This record gives sequence, structure tokens and C-alpha cells, in this order.
Amino acid sequence: GIMGVSLASVCLSIPLGIMGVSRPSVCLSIPLGIMGVSLASILLLILAVTAVSAFQPASFFVTSGSAPFSRHVVLHMGMNRKARRQQQRTKTKNRQKEFYDAVQEADKTSDKDPSSPVGTLAKESQERTAFEEELAGERVSSELGGEGESVVSGASVADAVPTANERPDVSEVVMDEDTGILRVVQGENVKDIVTGKAVQLSNLGPEYRMAQMFPDVSPETREKYRLDWKTASLPQIVDDLSNALAVEGREGKRIPPHPQISDTGVDFVLANRDYLGYRMSRCLGRLKLRAQSQFKKEEALSLRRLWKKFLTIENHISAPFRQIVLDAEKKIGPNFGNLDVKSYCSGEVHERTASYLVLKGMVAHWEKKVKDAEYVESTPETNANFLEILMVGDPRRYLPDPPIIYRLNECLSVCLMARNMTQVFVSENDLYDDLPCEVRFIEDALRIKSGTELRRFIVEEFCPREQVTPERLREGVRRLYQQMHNLQVDPYGDLTNVIGRLVEAMSVGTEDEIDPYISYLANMGQTYEENPGFFQTYTFDHDKLSLVSFLDYPMTELEEGKIQSGDLAKQLGRDIQKLGMNLVESSVQKEEDLSAQMVRDDTGPYKVPENRAAGRPHNLGWLQILGDEEMTGGEEGGQ
Repeated sequence: GIMGVSLASVCLSIPLGIMGVSRPSVCLSIPLGIMGVSLASILLLILAVTAVSAFQPASFFVTSGSAPFSRHVVLHMGMNRKARRQQQRTKTKNRQKEFYDAVQEADKTSDKDPSSPVGTLAKESQERTAFEEELAGERVSSELGGEGESVVSGASVADAVPTANERPDVSEVVMDEDTGILRVVQGENVKDIVTGKAVQLSNLGPEYRMAQMFPDVSPETREKYRLDWKTASLPQIVDDLSNALAVEGREGKRIPPHPQISDTGVDFVLANRDYLGYRMSRCLGRLKLRAQSQFKKEEALSLRRLWKKFLTIENHISAPFRQIVLDAEKKIGPNFGNLDVKSYCSGEVHERTASYLVLKGMVAHWEKKVKDAEYVESTPETNANFLEILMVGDPRRYLPDPPIIYRLNECLSVCLMARNMTQVFVSENDLYDDLPCEVRFIEDALRIKSGTELRRFIVEEFCPREQVTPERLREGVRRLYQQMHNLQVDPYGDLTNVIGRLVEAMSVGTEDEIDPYISYLANMGQTYEENPGFFQTYTFDHDKLSLVSFLDYPMTELEEGKIQSGDLAKQLGRDIQKLGMNLVESSVQKEEDLSAQMVRDDTGPYKVPENRAAGRPHNLGWLQILGDEEMTGGEEGGQ
């Protein structure tokens, strides 16, 4: 359907010679549309024949010489290469229009069953469907408000929509007039948390903007601040980081107030960027909670200041990278479906690098959505697997007017087009060949099926060809991984996870395999002595009318004047009703006597059911020892 060929026009040619006709050269063409072949089965067949990698879902690639998609089959017999290239340029000029026409034609010939997963296209109404908005590179509109998804960005129903689509320069927090709830309005540009203004890219030339995208330090600074990661431990890392972030003042050396940062702190983080970042941030959070759970207030405050300052520097360092990626999204989104990628992805090396990452992130994201949709639509719902199906995919599909698309045929269409756009980009030497080697390595590595073969490819092929050492390549991929962690999880989380698995596979059997964070993050023990990252959790008191209290102590009778059980079931909807039926069946099987469950006595302390308490102590209170400072960050003026 996305290739511009209607289902009805796809024919099966049968030589009439085998049907008893004297001239075997005469063929009978039978439209596949009348043979029961669905559009979904054709698209699934395309996905099924693709190669499988150990690091990403199966990928489908077009060859660099493939003709652009159109509504007519083009034969290239007797045409020279120059003529074919000229024809390709001509065909791709109106690529988007042909793409939409193909989708509409496929919709007309598809099954008219309203339960079909194929996205329905508006016939008489001028309002476009969510699928059409997605294909146009626009955000999906929803009655729920907020920001709907697009092919290159995620959805957030919690964000505020700017008035008349006039976005502020940078993101800001506003008060919702209807609800009084604080909401974020996404800005046109990325905000530098240190200056409070939009990120300013260098005007000294493209090489300086490339340095902003992937920042590093001089060899002298690296020698001064680089830790020996072969022997480094987390306590040593925390001490060295604290010393680097602190500055001399009237009261001695201390961490400056937010959002100020020191040059020494930035240099230290950049010199060790490949090993700091996401995992270091997680460890600082756990150490802060550990000290807090042991009622060590001053240590907890000190760790919180360190954690906050580290996150500030991370945000500041990654801001140019995020701005360049955002600029690439603005180019690729409106041109979705246009295979003439040179017309909108050309530019300096930093711009083309961002375009590749946006395209690759789009592929990883939509491959995941295809996988989830295929599972949901092919798995019959039963009481046994209801919760499992509920947890697969994007839960926003259950909203009354979802700000996403989630049906299999729709996700397949977007995914296949994203794959082909990416492959066309990679096949263009002018766009791809001079990208940073760690970025191009991602493309080559994701075609390799095993970790052993990957490491052989690094040592014997990629590094000699690129004239780079395996150690330098591993560090470059780790730095790229840290930068990707600063992008939005939706839609870049899937690509970030893929790069993370590559980092792990590359380091096997090398000195880089040592992980100073693992003992703090892996929950290897359940006591302070066994686990250096352990902190004791506990249960809370809950209000009598709270949802938690209701679930802990369900009432067998509803008070007069309250909502009736039949009305409640209708409001909960079909899915929650299934969950309720499942719970009822489980209770019948266990033969539990629920007659004694009444409203709990509110005169004594709250008693948590033993199965939910799971042996945890009750109401230790250490989460409150920092008081209001936990909300304000402990800075002057409550900022």
C-alpha cells in the first residue's frame, strides 16, 4: 500500500498452458484482492524475510538503486544509469502526495470491517485522521489536550498546548486556567539551564558546532582530570567529583549555588564523560537515599547538592546536542515519506549526524511499536493473560481519544517508510561517508548477529579501515551513549537501549568491562552490610478515603447515596471489568471468605495487609527528615 500499488492491481499471473489452453504464453491475471490476501499479510511478509540482529529488531533495507515508490510499476529494461537517475529525481518530487494517495487507495480496497486494524481515512469529513496527521509529519491531535505524537517525537498529554500554536522561545511552566495545575509548554528551542536562555550554537564555523555536539577536553586537561577507570571505585569517584565541582569562597571550598557551575567541574565531567552520566546519576541518588534512610541528614544534604550539581552540568553539556537534534527533527518530520533525503538532510557534518540519529531513532521506535502491536492484535485475550497484554505497548492506546497511533497496519506503514528513508540516507555518500566513525559504526554493527563476530569486526575490519584504535572506538560509542541518554525517552529510548547493548558487547574481554557501579545498582543484598547501595523502604499511613485504603480494605456494601456497583462497572469500562472478573475468579478458586471485610477501624494506627507489606517496617519517616528542602532543593529563595 505504501509502495503506491493498490491491492486490487496486484495480480497473480497463471500460464494458460497449464489450464488446457493451446498457447502457453497467454497468461490469466487474477487480482489478489479477490483471493483474500490482506494488506497486513503482505506487509508482515516483508518484515518476516529480513535479517535478524542480536542488537536490534529485524531490519528491512532497499537497495540504493531502487526506484522511488509511485502508483505505477516502472520497468527499467533498456534504460541506462543516467536515465534511471533522472527518472528517480522526477518521481521523488511529489513523493509525499503519492504516498498519501497510496494509503487512501489501500484503504478503499481493504476490508470494510469496522474492527479492522487498518486506519480509517476520512471520506466526506474534512477532518484528518490521526494516521493522516502522522504521515504528514504533524503531531496527532486529541480531545485530551497536550501534545500528540509525531513520527519523530513522543506524546505527552500532560503538556500544555500553546495558544494559537505560538510556542515560547524556550520551554516554560504555566498555570492551566481550567484546572489550576502547573503544566509545561514546550518551547521552540532547547533551554540552557545555566543561562536560562535558548542554546546558542557557535558562529565560528561548523567545526566548532561539531565540537559543541560532541564536547571533549584538551589532552592536557584530560591528563589532569582523567580517572584510572581500571581501578576506580565509587567512593573515590564521588570524592574527586566533589572536589572538582567545589569552588573557593568566603566560607571555604564548597559547591556553588544552583545554577552556577565551575569550569573545573565541567572539565572533570568532560574528561570522564564516557563513564559518568546516567549510571553515575543513579548511584548518587541511591547514596543520598541510603544516607537519608540511616537518618544521616547532613550527609544526605551534601549528596543531594552533589547530585543536583552533577545533573546541572550534564544538562548544560548536552544542551547543544539536543538543540541540533531538535533542528533535525523540524526538517525530517514535515518531509516524512520523501525519499529525496538530500533535499532536506544536506548540510554541515553536525547537521547530517543529527539527521541520521533522528532517522535511526525513528526506525528503532517504530520497530518496537510494530512488535508490540503485532503481539497485541495476534494474541487472544483471556483472563489469564489480560494483565500481560495490558502492559505491552503504549498504555495511552486505552485513552478515549489516544494521541498516538497503535494499530498494526498503521505502525507497519510508518516503520517501513522510516527504514527506507534511513537506507536512502546511508546510501548517499555525500550525506553519510564523513559522519563521525562512532556514529557510522552503529550502522555497521547492527547488521552483525553475535558479540564474538562484532568484536572480530572491530579489530580486523572497522578500526583498520577508519584508522582508529579499538579503545578509542569504544570510548567514542560510550560518549555517544551518554549523549543519547539526555534525549527524550519517547522516541529515542529504544535506540539508546540498542547502543547500550552494543557498548556491553564491545567491552567483553577488555579492560573496559570493569563496572564500578554494578555493586551499587544490582541489588545484590537486602541489608546495609551486604549491599552498599541498599536503603530501607517502608509502608505509609493512608487516609481512610484514599484509593490505597480502599484496595487494602474493600467494603462489601456501598453506603446509601453513593454510586451503585452496576454503574461503577460501566464506568470502569471493559478492560477493568475483565480485571475485576479475574480477581473474582481467583477469590472463588481460593475459597476466601470476604464477608468479614468491612470498613476498617480508623481509631488505631493504619495496618498494612501482610501480603503488601512484604516484611517491610511501617512509617519509619526518613523521607520527611529533609522537610521542605526536599521540595525546594534547599536553595535560597526556594528555587
